[in-house]
Amino acid sequence: MRAMLFIIIIIIGYGLKRVGIFKKEDFSTISKIVLNLTLPCAIIVNFSNLVMEKSLMIMIVIGFLCNVILIVVGYILAIGKSNEERSFNMINLGGYNIGSFTIPFAQAFLGPVGIVAICLFDAGNAIMATGGTYAVASSLDKSNGEKMTISAILKKLMSSPPLVCYIVMLILAFLKKDLPTPVLDLVGLIGAANAFLSMFMIGIGFQLNFKKSQVIQSTKIILSRYIVAAILAVIVYNVLPFDMEIRKAIVLVVFSPISAVSTAFTEKIGGDIGLSSTINSLSIIMGLVFITSILVLI
Repeated sequence: MRAMLFIIIIIIGYGLKRVGIFKKEDFSTISKIVLNLTLPCAIIVNFSNLVMEKSLMIMIVIGFLCNVILIVVGYILAIGKSNEERSFNMINLGGYNIGSFTIPFAQAFLGPVGIVAICLFDAGNAIMATGGTYAVASSLDKSNGEKMTISAILKKLMSSPPLVCYIVMLILAFLKKDLPTPVLDLVGLIGAANAFLSMFMIGIGFQLNFKKSQVIQSTKIILSRYIVAAILAVIVYNVLPFDMEIRKAIVLVVFSPISAVSTAFTEKIGGDIGLSSTINSLSIIMGLVFITSILVLI
């Protein structure tokens, strides 16, 4: 049900743009609000309720590595292409929309251990999805004269408010420290708008005027992402030495849609936000189909 609501919000955003209430240029303003305000607040709220289980810490590493695999695939798909296309592929292949998409599904079918495993996977995912992938991908663009160095990547990482929030909240979680209640009340109010604004932003950026090259690129990205997801799911389900509930949890998350903020990061690198929004929208539909099917089958 929640996934269908997301799709409806995307349609509303697209419809309001079509009738002239919003313009394509409004995407930039909304993306700034999401990246610098609502997403960081949503991260703080989600992590304030997270209980760190030492036995499940490996989930953070798995979430990180799954992202690395996807951005490597994105890089490989654009070998021989421009740096711009390579950066676009990496940003729009990597990242999982877990907090506002997959967890609502999981809560209805998995126990507490499975939910904690997903949250910790999301912590590793967030390192890349909220700034890590952007830092690496944007460093490939040599048009600004900036070399791809460790210091340049770290600088870009630390310039991402969502990623900084994840790092701070992870440290606080490890130290078992809580933020004051008034602070959580404020960020909770702001963060509650994140899911709506993220989906609405995708609707504003959504475009259907595909060129042949764009159809090929979007198809390639979607197919590659879910082929990788299928391979990861088979390995996780049949090979990894975890309890069944944890393996189910990981299988669910690898079929999650592309991170909603990938479109905002696409805008930051000067990429095609229309194509990115379309790919993101398609991944939500695919994620809905795959996750529903998985819950029925396993």
